[in-house]
Amino acid sequence: MISFAAPWALAGLAAAVIPILLHLFARREPPEVEFPAVRYLSETARVHQHRLNIQHLLLLLARTLLIIALVLAAAGPTSPSGSAGSHAPTALVLMFDNSLSSGATAGGVPVLDRLREVARGVFDRATPADVLWLITAEGVARRGTGGELRRVVDSLSPSPRRLDLGETLGLARDLLAGERLPGEVIVVTDQQASALSPARGEGPVTVVRPDEPLAPNAGVAAIATGPQPWTAAGGAVTVYLAGADTSGVPLALTVGTRRARQALAAPDRPVTLPLQVAERGWVPLTVELAPDEVRGDDRWTTVLRVAPAARVRWSDADRYLAAAFDVLRESGRVVPGGDLTVGGLGPGPSLVLPPSDVAQLGSLNRALAARGVTWRYGARSSTPARTDSSTTLLGSQALLRYHPLESAGSGEAGVLIRAGGIPWLVRTGDVVLAGSRFDPEWTSLPLSAEFVPFLDAMVNRVVRGEIAAISAAPGDAVTLPDGTQRVGGPGGEVAVEGGALFRPALTGLYFLLSGRDTLGTVSVNPDPRESVLTRATDRAVEALWRGARTVSLEQGARLAFTAAARRDLRPPLLWLALVLGVVEAGLAAWRRHQ
Repeated sequence: MISFAAPWALAGLAAAVIPILLHLFARREPPEVEFPAVRYLSETARVHQHRLNIQHLLLLLARTLLIIALVLAAAGPTSPSGSAGSHAPTALVLMFDNSLSSGATAGGVPVLDRLREVARGVFDRATPADVLWLITAEGVARRGTGGELRRVVDSLSPSPRRLDLGETLGLARDLLAGERLPGEVIVVTDQQASALSPARGEGPVTVVRPDEPLAPNAGVAAIATGPQPWTAAGGAVTVYLAGADTSGVPLALTVGTRRARQALAAPDRPVTLPLQVAERGWVPLTVELAPDEVRGDDRWTTVLRVAPAARVRWSDADRYLAAAFDVLRESGRVVPGGDLTVGGLGPGPSLVLPPSDVAQLGSLNRALAARGVTWRYGARSSTPARTDSSTTLLGSQALLRYHPLESAGSGEAGVLIRAGGIPWLVRTGDVVLAGSRFDPEWTSLPLSAEFVPFLDAMVNRVVRGEIAAISAAPGDAVTLPDGTQRVGGPGGEVAVEGGALFRPALTGLYFLLSGRDTLGTVSVNPDPRESVLTRATDRAVEALWRGARTVSLEQGARLAFTAAARRDLRPPLLWLALVLGVVEAGLAAWRRHQ
């Protein structure tokens, strides 16, 4: 089926009636009276006029067809069955998968180098009439000429960002939907199975991938450090690997600047290493593997918080609190003392619960206001609700009774947990308010497995002001705790707003700062899925992405601009117009000499 790049130009076909109208007007002649004496001459003239009429009709046909050919050429017609040698103007999006796994080697050559050659070949085949886009692992769509985008490809290296192929294909199809030209998507990738996902939209897709098998690889997937902060007694670090290299990989663990331990681990055999740390405060912890196929996943960094156990005062009359703190005391996480009060408002740092007797609520709110706390307890509610998941409480808990926490200031800074959009756990200075008592008649939290870790985090981190210990991959959206003013990391220090989203671009440690306080850290490391180099099958790709075809690296550049399968019809139309122009000129000259 023929389609047009500029269908609006077809309105010019109306001009084809101009030669016809001129021909009809030219045929108007005055009436003639024939005399017998000139009858012979009239017969001769009639034969000559018949010959002129044929010339007129041929000239009319040539001019009309000339106008039609020129208008159709201006409309940019294309037809099916395009070839690799030539192509109609096309909108093409090239997805270049330079994620971390592209740093692996296949057939003795880095995969990224081979993918780069395909992308260069595609852009070399582009014409000035094509509309070109390039999307890399950073997720940014760049529009440019073939030469400009080729230079971008030449500068790329394996990115710490993970490319979700399905999500990015949906973005590419959205770009093509806004173009008037026929479009297609070229995906140049190592076809990693973990990067494959469903994609929205429809349209031609050519997936170009290598055929050679990859060598086994292993990368650090996670480091578990247990409850934070560590005390002087130390703790244990468990290192988990991802990948297919089950032979065993040497690893080294560094605390601060000191090489602490060495061990052998594998994806199916995590290793646990006990440690004692002499430093105090925030101490970097790094695990590094011996070099293998993918270098970018061999290093993982996190941070240890080393501080004395919290000295806590609690009431034995509250049996659920007492039982939980007995566990924490036996494990060395807390010691009895008067530094921090749990249950009521003490003279120093406090974790405050609402009173069981509602008549005492007013005096508690007045005491909070006198302390400078910008929150107060609202009227008790018995409407069932559930807490939202957060970095402070990972699971959702049922609330049977609770006091909504109301801000006495102009904003809601310091909210840690909400329930149905209502603040349930907040922090102001060294005071934390909970909207429910820790009793099964109020909430399911005391009966859950999260209760003891939650109290541990409250007394050892949150009340102290150390709210967040977040793990993320480059490019992930991280919600910053309320009160965060600056983020200091590998790229320097930047000003931020608490509660906003922060997307770290580089791997490493980021510290969340408020004034002179450190509210927490964000440990940014490669996505462990990048360590698993297993490729998806062609059948899986074609089944998941409607309209997709998979080809080898050798075929990739040659088949670019053919997925839309359209031939440019402008050249033959312009040649036809040239021939008709010559014919029209010849007929007009012949007519003048008759």
